[in-house]
Amino acid sequence: MIDYYTLWCDHLHQKQRKINLAGSSIPSNAMETQIMTAEQFPEFFRKAKRGARGFVSDHRDGVEMFIRLNDGGRLELVSALIDAWQDDKPFNKAVCGGALRQTWDSEPYIYGARRGSYISAVVARSTEVILWSMPDFVEEWGLAMMTPEEEFQLQKMDFPITVFRGGTGTFKEVAEGVSWTLKPEIAAFYASTWPKRWGDEREPLILTMQVEEEEVHAYLNGRGEAELLIPYSVHLKKSMKVVDYQ
Repeated sequence: MIDYYTLWCDHLHQKQRKINLAGSSIPSNAMETQIMTAEQFPEFFRKAKRGARGFVSDHRDGVEMFIRLNDGGRLELVSALIDAWQDDKPFNKAVCGGALRQTWDSEPYIYGARRGSYISAVVARSTEVILWSMPDFVEEWGLAMMTPEEEFQLQKMDFPITVFRGGTGTFKEVAEGVSWTLKPEIAAFYASTWPKRWGDEREPLILTMQVEEEEVHAYLNGRGEAELLIPYSVHLKKSMKVVDYQ
């Protein structure tokens, strides 16, 4: 039987060893965050509750545990959950999915820079080679991040459907993103208004394409953005078209 407190401590010790090599240490004001996160960590590996109601309950618990943490605790938790996923630990998919959904929807401002989400923040601060990609993450966690209502809405969609993605930079940079939307106005927001808030003045670009059901791994609408996660859009570039939104 796995001792999850020990697993969490091992995660912190590995982190401390890397920090020590850089001639530093974990700040004392971070200890409270680490203790709080350590107390919650075993809950992400508990036995899953049965049935649809059990999944909803577990999912909600994951959301609530994530929300109770501060930014430092959230980063530590996300990093530890990703490590557990990569190490094939027997986690509770619904509890982890609830927490990771919050990491996906949240846009933290950490270390003096905007990181997009807690997921991208963990990637940015990693001192190791990242052995997983965002498409890998979406393929593994997309379904678990959805609420039952979102899953029901996805099942009701009449495929093929038209999706949009807005961003800045080259065609290739925008096309390879995993987040798409059913709403062209949301794509326009992410092509122009949103990047400018953070000083990104590159050329805005909106793409559109049609996708089949098997190409969509999740539908997320918690922010009203009708977001569809399409992990392997890189293989669909030939079907994409540029949208003139002026």
